[in-house]
Amino acid sequence: MIHEHPIVLACDTSTTSASIAVLEGSALVAEWTLTPLETRSIRLLGDIEDVLKRRGLAVTDVDRFVCTLGPGSFTGVRVGMATLKGLAFATGREMVGVCSLDVLARPLLGRGEAVLAAFDARRKQVYAALYAPDGAVLVPPAVADSVQFAVRVAAEWPTGGIRGAGDGVTACREPLAGVLGDRLRFAEPQEMCVRAGVLAAMGSGPDVAPVPVAD
Repeated sequence: MIHEHPIVLACDTSTTSASIAVLEGSALVAEWTLTPLETRSIRLLGDIEDVLKRRGLAVTDVDRFVCTLGPGSFTGVRVGMATLKGLAFATGREMVGVCSLDVLARPLLGRGEAVLAAFDARRKQVYAALYAPDGAVLVPPAVADSVQFAVRVAAEWPTGGIRGAGDGVTACREPLAGVLGDRLRFAEPQEMCVRAGVLAAMGSGPDVAPVPVAD
């Protein structure tokens, strides 16, 4: 049964953080975020059940499951998708996915600055994308050397401010700023990680990529 106000459960484990949220209709009714995350695979299912229980819900009450598709930690993306796939399959509900970098960038759009969303890929590399203030993708998601990515950002957005978010901009602060200078400003601490509340809202619409749950 689909509720009058559909219940959406969203979960992200694509980086060192984990975030879980519940949306009822258009209302965000629960959100939980933990960073750093070291026992992702052990605790995730229990944490999901706990977040739902605190709202008086069970997994069987969820109408749609939403996960991040990456980029990010291979293990993290796999654990998040596998967990939600299992829940969706067991309950007969649908599952959809959203790009992790799109979710990270979304709260920073509309401020007149380009948004550089980046995850740490180690060894001064980033999983990153660049977005115009209106959300248009200027540089699509890719893994790249941080200096080379910054050079491409400078070419695609030659003037104006750039707001950086994600642990990739923190880990590669010096090489990124070395190319972009003081045009690069950093997001607030609460904007530096993927928020499941944002993921839930993005995943609740009709035009979201479906994720097969039976394979």
